Amino acid sequence: MRTRIGIRWFFLIVTIQIAIFFLDVFIVEDDVSIGFLYTLPTLMCFFVRDRVLQVTIIGISVVLIIVGCFIPLPVRDDLLVFAANRFLSVITVIITGVMVYIRVTLAQTLADALIAEKDASATQRAFVSMISHEFRMPLAVIEGEACQMIDNSDHIAPEEIAKCAGVIRESVTRMVALIEAVLYSSRAQENKIVLHVESVDLRILIREVCRQRARAAPNHRIVEILLDLPSIIQGDRNLLTYVFDNIIANAVKYSSDKSIINISGKYENNFAVISIQDYGIGIPADDQLKLFEPYFRASNSAGFRGSGVGLYIVRSVVRLHGGRVMVQSELGQGSIFTVYLPLHPPSISVNGNRGEDPLE
Repeated sequence: MRTRIGIRWFFLIVTIQIAIFFLDVFIVEDDVSIGFLYTLPTLMCFFVRDRVLQVTIIGISVVLIIVGCFIPLPVRDDLLVFAANRFLSVITVIITGVMVYIRVTLAQTLADALIAEKDASATQRAFVSMISHEFRMPLAVIEGEACQMIDNSDHIAPEEIAKCAGVIRESVTRMVALIEAVLYSSRAQENKIVLHVESVDLRILIREVCRQRARAAPNHRIVEILLDLPSIIQGDRNLLTYVFDNIIANAVKYSSDKSIINISGKYENNFAVISIQDYGIGIPADDQLKLFEPYFRASNSAGFRGSGVGLYIVRSVVRLHGGRVMVQSELGQGSIFTVYLPLHPPSISVNGNRGEDPLE
């Protein structure tokens, strides 16, 4: 939309330049005024954001001023004054153009900085909201169990102490995991994730993750179809474990009991392609574009535990391996997360996000 508006302004300015040129040719008695008039199109470059168009407009003005020197009608009386006025007109247009160019560039830089600041503020608000919400429950549990132990300290049974301690330990474990996720997300944002590359048996890794999730969620059925999946790839075993554990855990969390989670793998164009499909609540279409942003949670995820950093870390890790993660989802029908991992990345980075998506 902005490009179309800029092109419209460009053609309008060029039309004005041509009109000024004809005035320049036929009204030569006042070359100083005509020279200043040539700065009008240059000043109108404020409305053209494209730098190429700005330079083109300035160049057209300079060319028209010079061409006007060689139009023989009518006859020039004072050649020296005429040439001086022409020279000053060219210098004025160029200086004005440079000032406009700098001003527009600074305005764009400021606009970009304001957008970045708004995004940072939104991320900070989301972070504070997430931390306050996610910490409130485990802290409340710890406080409740501790108060119960204190109130019943005179006659509490050993097995009751063990039960309360177990609940407290589980809450502390959850808080530690949340803190680690936040710290890992921070390292991902600063491009400080470090890969420890080795040969990884992808089938064994995914099957082990599936077994752990099956034990944690016995009411779900996790189906593995991995025979067509290439077994060995180069990557970081721990980080890849986090990737698939997070996606499968989300599939379980957002699906009803006794539902099926399908995990399939195949080889495609030198990539290992792993798909995790669930039949849960799905993701709204408007939320799918922001799903991999830090601290973002889908609008229909209220009531489910989560920090909003897991999928951001997933995408960072996958891209660091030279791959890509995609999502397809329909509200109320479920979601399919597909991970593409190259078998032999051509130049895998070991310190920092690659930043490029090889499949785009």
